[in-house]
Amino acid sequence: MQMADWISEIISGSFWKAVDNLIESFLNYVYEFLSQVIVQPTEPSKYIHNFDQYLKGVQFFAGGLLVIFVIWSVFRQLSGVMYSDERSMGSYFIHITFAGALIYILPKAVTLVFLPINTALINFIGSVGIDVSAIDNTMQTVWGGIREEEISRIMFLILIIAIVVFGIAGAIRYIETIIAILISPLVALSVINNGDGLQVWLRELIAIVFTQTIHFLILQILLSIIGGVENMTLMIILSIGTIAVGLRGPQILRQYLYKTGTSSALVSSIGSVSRLGMMGVMIKR
Repeated sequence: MQMADWISEIISGSFWKAVDNLIESFLNYVYEFLSQVIVQPTEPSKYIHNFDQYLKGVQFFAGGLLVIFVIWSVFRQLSGVMYSDERSMGSYFIHITFAGALIYILPKAVTLVFLPINTALINFIGSVGIDVSAIDNTMQTVWGGIREEEISRIMFLILIIAIVVFGIAGAIRYIETIIAILISPLVALSVINNGDGLQVWLRELIAIVFTQTIHFLILQILLSIIGGVENMTLMIILSIGTIAVGLRGPQILRQYLYKTGTSSALVSSIGSVSRLGMMGVMIKR
């Protein structure tokens, strides 16, 4: 039995020594990892090469589809085929012009309006909160204090895994933002037939973009809990719970936008202002 206990102790010691080395190496990159996907401003072309060329290609394709639709509409009008909703050619012209403008406006709206607002919110939270760069040293201190407690170490490993998942969620949000920008020229075409594609896209875009703000706020709360809660078990449980709430950020935003009708109001406002502007230009001419 003594030999078995001795072998078991050696295996256990070797295992935890390997875990110690792995955790220390990982914690050295925690801030850099989270900073790239959560803290730093979202720049679509930062990690995606030729992003602008991809966007121009999609805009060109959407413009081609718009031309095809115009030709088809004119052909139907000349052939005497009436549309089911009996809209006039003037009404179609306004919708087509609006859709053509949105092909170029929507991508710019994301990069020049929504993303800067998101960055401003993150900067504000950072100015009144905690320096997130301290998360590396804080977690190193916590890990150093629980090396002799196996249960605490296991729970801390679970927390590390949760942080990795949190970072992956931030990376997913970054890719979703890029996809939302790239498909925006095609979404603009839904305006022609009064489709709800623009409304759905806008709701999803807001949920995706401002998820970074929620993730940054969660990171602030997480750092506060790790550095402020003395009870180790309670600290780890609260930290894991905080990350779980952060992962639900996009769903919470979508539910809010859907129930309050915020995206519908924004789309209606944009449409009304744009149509009034185009009608004003037509009258002047």
